[in-house]
Amino acid sequence: MPLVIGIGREGRGDDAAGVRAARLVRALLWPQVRMTECAGEAAAVLEAWRDEEVVVLVDAMSSGAPAGSIRRLDVTGTPLPAAFFRGSTHALGLTEAVELGRSLGRLPATLILYGIEGRDFAPGGRLSYPVECAVRDAALMISEEIITRWGVHPPPAA
Repeated sequence: MPLVIGIGREGRGDDAAGVRAARLVRALLWPQVRMTECAGEAAAVLEAWRDEEVVVLVDAMSSGAPAGSIRRLDVTGTPLPAAFFRGSTHALGLTEAVELGRSLGRLPATLILYGIEGRDFAPGGRLSYPVECAVRDAALMISEEIITRWGVHPPPAA
């Protein structure tokens, strides 16, 4: 069963995108999917995926693309482009966690990242409208991938 890790912080504008998308995935696929949240520090991310075979990360990114853009990357065998996560609110963040995990031999067998392009990361802010829309789209994309790739199905409707 894949583990979905939502990365980000509530109350920091679009930085909450990853956490919000992961919560929606959990709502769509619960109890068939496991989910956890991280603020994004490298050590916490490494610990969250410890001993996991399949991990889907979802985080806000700041690459210069239009706000609300969604990017899917399989980072299992390919380095994570640091430019996609420049300006992160995390001290040592996702890029460092992935590359540190790779160098230590502690990456999951499958590591997929969904990045949602943010616009406003100010403290006290809310999700911007394009990012709020993208959170729903990303959650649906992640859920579809989990269903089709790993055979996890949502529970039947009541």
